[in-house]
Amino acid sequence: MASSGAARPLEEQSLPFYHRKHYYPVRTGDVLKDRYRVIAKLGYGAYSTVWLGWDDRSKQYASLKICIRDDTKGSPVLNEVAMLQRLSRFAQEADHPGLEFTRLAQDIFHIDTPTGPHYCIVTKPQGASIRTLQEVFPDAVLPKLLVKSLIHRLFVSVNWLHATCGLIHTDISPQNVLMDLEDDSSLKDIEEQESQDPSTPIMSQGIPIYRSRATMLELSGIPILTDFGQMRPAQPENRDWWMSDLYRAPEVLLQLPWSFPVDIWSIGVMTLELLEGKNLFDPIDRTNDQYVLPLALAQYIGYLGPPPLEIIKQSPLFLTYFDEKGNWISDPPIPQASLEDFVTTISPGKEKDAFLRFIRKILTWDPEIRATSVEIIPDEWLMKPWDEKF
Repeated sequence: MASSGAARPLEEQSLPFYHRKHYYPVRTGDVLKDRYRVIAKLGYGAYSTVWLGWDDRSKQYASLKICIRDDTKGSPVLNEVAMLQRLSRFAQEADHPGLEFTRLAQDIFHIDTPTGPHYCIVTKPQGASIRTLQEVFPDAVLPKLLVKSLIHRLFVSVNWLHATCGLIHTDISPQNVLMDLEDDSSLKDIEEQESQDPSTPIMSQGIPIYRSRATMLELSGIPILTDFGQMRPAQPENRDWWMSDLYRAPEVLLQLPWSFPVDIWSIGVMTLELLEGKNLFDPIDRTNDQYVLPLALAQYIGYLGPPPLEIIKQSPLFLTYFDEKGNWISDPPIPQASLEDFVTTISPGKEKDAFLRFIRKILTWDPEIRATSVEIIPDEWLMKPWDEKF
């Protein structure tokens, strides 16, 4: 029997902007579109809940991302649907190795309700996110060979998005990269668990809230780039404040035009995070949970050196934080920092030198000289074996 009462918030209920009327009241056993049978809940987020389903037509498991009802202008839900439809068209036109590492929609439909439609995005089920994977490794440090495998393939995915589709992901982070499942064994386990011990929802004002079942942690080394709610076309020009706080490219920070290179930057920052178990930049006021722009600028200067004068002169922030010669005049002070000191999981020597060359191609103030995916895919550090063990 479903429980009720004033229990602690469960899963999506705990989110800051949760509103029960925005979420579709999914129940295990529901059949959607006369085709997809809901087996168990896999996860949740601000814009959706995700469920393991069974496709009665293809006789395969499916991931069902059931989105909140949101028809507002600029809605991430509507944007993701539009971007996935666009990606599907490009995927049909020509083959590309990046397709293997990009999560495309197999079906998109909407569920009509009295309060409005809810989109459902059907995809191939995948494993846990890299963020979840980090949680099981000591100090959140992933094996170097695994990192190289993941990052190399992410650049291949991004190459397809950029070169073929003309699209910028803008939100690449460990949370938005899933591990590919090698087979269906973990999905069968979830279905068996649900059969033997059915999930009991908590009822909240008539809305069922289920607890998610964990997916298997995979070490396949095959990443699947997902979550396209923040994706943007490269044209018309983008210039607004965008991207996740810890992965924000400097051109966005300086309120300059931005395009494909912001994705390259994000992958570079993510590479360091996976190797070292911590973020390169942390410009957050933890007391007030606020992003601090001058703190971000100071940290970027600490690791990258001062920005080129010709770059910052174009920024509306120029004379707020710099003098006319490009010297930093704001608080906080520039931290004493270097990439050499930040990287500790690669021992000094030829490999570390190669890695620093690799990362410096990516972490540049000037997006025009930042390496493209085509230039970085064959990089020596990514491709050369360095007597590694995994």
